Amino acid sequence: MNFLAHLFLAGDTAESLIGNLAGDSVKGSLHDRFTPGIRAGIMAHRKIDAFTDSHPHVAAFRRVLIPDHGHYARVIADVFLDHFLACNFEEFGSEPLETFVARVHATLDANLDALPERLRVVYPWMRDQRWLIGYREIAGIELTLSRMSRRIARRPDLASSTHHLVDSRVELERRFRAFFPDVVAFARAIDSPL
Repeated sequence: MNFLAHLFLAGDTAESLIGNLAGDSVKGSLHDRFTPGIRAGIMAHRKIDAFTDSHPHVAAFRRVLIPDHGHYARVIADVFLDHFLACNFEEFGSEPLETFVARVHATLDANLDALPERLRVVYPWMRDQRWLIGYREIAGIELTLSRMSRRIARRPDLASSTHHLVDSRVELERRFRAFFPDVVAFARAIDSPL
């Protein structure tokens, strides 16, 4: 999953939000590089990614994309999952997407010094260009995938995959709806171990 889902699944603390958002940009062992709360958020992000990668409905979701996009189907699927979350946010989040995003931005803005270095560069772009809100629209997903393509050495045309958000929408959304409650339950179990 991409930024929106990881923020949605994070706890409400600034450290949890930062860690879950930073999960993809922080590599290797964490040791004492971050506060315990940020480390816990990064570890939660990694566990959620592993759960997502092993989920049968996510595998089926990716199979729709593999014929056209091969091993890039995983990257595309992560962004598409954020699209479906953004489109159905009130159903899962019990508040408007705009309210959630404003709260997350306010929390992150108050803690900019705690952001890991790479995220400190990316986050202002995400906030100011309204990436998370943009995930609702196919044009926003296309723009996100175009940005991602530029960061990959082979420059794949990831944005061309957005036709699946029209052509295969029923199947993809069905798979998202079968998967998402499971990952929400998994994330809650991480956040509140018995």
